[in-house]
Amino acid sequence: MSYLTIVGYKEGKKSAKEIGSTFIAQVNPASIQTKYTVNYDNETGTGEGAVIPERKFTGCSSQQVSFELLLDGTGALPDNHATMVRVKDQVELFKKTCYYYIGDVHEPPYVTIHWRDTSFFKYNNQVFYGRIKNFDVNYTLFSSEGVPLRAKINASFIGTVDSLTESVMKDNQSPDLTHVVTVKAGDNLPMLCEKIYGRRQMFHEVAKVNNLVSFRDIKPGTELVFPPIK
Repeated sequence: MSYLTIVGYKEGKKSAKEIGSTFIAQVNPASIQTKYTVNYDNETGTGEGAVIPERKFTGCSSQQVSFELLLDGTGALPDNHATMVRVKDQVELFKKTCYYYIGDVHEPPYVTIHWRDTSFFKYNNQVFYGRIKNFDVNYTLFSSEGVPLRAKINASFIGTVDSLTESVMKDNQSPDLTHVVTVKAGDNLPMLCEKIYGRRQMFHEVAKVNNLVSFRDIKPGTELVFPPIK
């Protein structure tokens, strides 16, 4: 099963970006909202006696994506990729992935968001490039000691790309872009890394980003993220 994944990164120099933290949802969102905005000015029609103002097109705003993430630390979720983790640690990882300022650039990370055939996400390779716009954390269950055991994160992201990604988007196969690959029978991670990066030894980094316990036993149909790794 594929889980919605958020990968944080910092804009790099020349041909590399620095990958930060990765947040993998315990449970996939029940719904995802995409928002598209068309902008018009407020100019009033010049016709004599006009009562309906003329709205002239001025442009389109970036796409926004919103969804809810369930965080559970009770162990009640069915067996999946997530181990028993504390809710507070999951919240902290989410913040580290897409919210906390990066010290040397004094701004929050860029992110990519992907999940299976998410054609409602932006760009040709089904990866949404953006930044966090806003989020709230709603704690819904606590232990007798007051430790949060369950929470929901409602998050919105606005579409944007760093200048490096923008410059390489004309080449959809560029290793400087994030790629999502569906594993086929006979595929292995070093081979896929050779195809995308030109370097088989990158499989260690890719396995880490995808939270793989073993890179040797990957079932066909699994979707793997290949980020632009330095």
